[in-house]
Amino acid sequence: MKKTLSLLLVLVLAFSLLTVGCSKKEEKAEETEKAEETEKAEEPEKEEEPEKEEEPEKEEEPEKEEEPEKAEEPEKEEEPEAKERPENVPASITLQDTDALDGKKLGCSIVYKGDEWCAALAEALETIGKYYGADIVVEDGDLNDETQTKQIENMVASGCEMILIDPTTPDGTHEALMKAVEADIPIIIYDGYWNAGEENAVTTVTWDQHATGVIVGEYFINYLKEKGQDKATIVELTNAVSTHCQERFVGLHEVFDKAKEEDGIEVTVLGDMKHDSQGNRELAFNAVSAIVEPYDYIISDVDNGAMGAVQALQNAGNTDVKVFSMGAYGEEPFSLLYNEDPNYTACLNVDAWILAQFIFDSAIDYFDGKDVPSLTEIELFMVDSSNVTDFWSFD
Repeated sequence: MKKTLSLLLVLVLAFSLLTVGCSKKEEKAEETEKAEETEKAEEPEKEEEPEKEEEPEKEEEPEKEEEPEKAEEPEKEEEPEAKERPENVPASITLQDTDALDGKKLGCSIVYKGDEWCAALAEALETIGKYYGADIVVEDGDLNDETQTKQIENMVASGCEMILIDPTTPDGTHEALMKAVEADIPIIIYDGYWNAGEENAVTTVTWDQHATGVIVGEYFINYLKEKGQDKATIVELTNAVSTHCQERFVGLHEVFDKAKEEDGIEVTVLGDMKHDSQGNRELAFNAVSAIVEPYDYIISDVDNGAMGAVQALQNAGNTDVKVFSMGAYGEEPFSLLYNEDPNYTACLNVDAWILAQFIFDSAIDYFDGKDVPSLTEIELFMVDSSNVTDFWSFD
């Protein structure tokens, strides 16, 4: 019994303790909850953040156009090498930088290659022509109309693109030249004349034949005045075939007539005749060697005649007679003047290279479609020992 009561007391006591513990736990839990609620009440309510405005949708950027592929730059063509100036071309000559004549076939005939001046002109024409790339060979007209006629006909038949011609006479090659005109082949007349040239040729490149005689005549009259002479007997060497050589003597005698009338200076032609040397040294040598009458001076229309005369005089030991030339150029005559030859006194300088330059200038202008004057004349100068170094180098 006692054990039972004791057990019951123990159970009651344990239950009481358990109940108290649970109540305390509940109270504590309630206090904790209240404290948390108080803390929450004390915290200020957070303001609601304003709703962010919706950002506008970004417009889609347009797709970039694909850049076109850069075209490959063409390889630069190599610049053509500058034409090399031929060594034998005098410094006074102006050569153009042009392809206007490149590959052009040019027909060319000169009146007579046996004349030194004509030979120099032929060399100048071929040299300058080849510099410009033209196909050119200068043929010898041999002072013969028939020869030149055949040459011109061959030029037309062979397809020449231009004809350069130094006619022996103004009319002797007319029919052949008209065939070239009918074939639409342009023609340049040089040195001489073609009577129908003004209407049918591109141009005539020459020197004033009449003015040549006037210039030489005036120089000769002044020479006589300086020597105190009012009379002189002369021998004239001419070329009867060449019309333009005859024109030189027309101008010469106009000056003589004027000098007689105004100054009382009388110039007489020996035997009142001209010796026809035909521009040939040997014929001139023979003509002068055969003269027995006294005379003072020799005037030749071309330098070949003058050189033949000088040789004849020097072979005879005659240093008194003076020789004048109405057309000269080159080392031989200029050297005689430079060395003060006792016979060869003065000459009219006709620069063969300048004439050739003017011929090709006209041809270039024609093929470039430029206007070309119907007549082109070069300047003329008298040359003697006092000024020869202005026209030739003697290094």
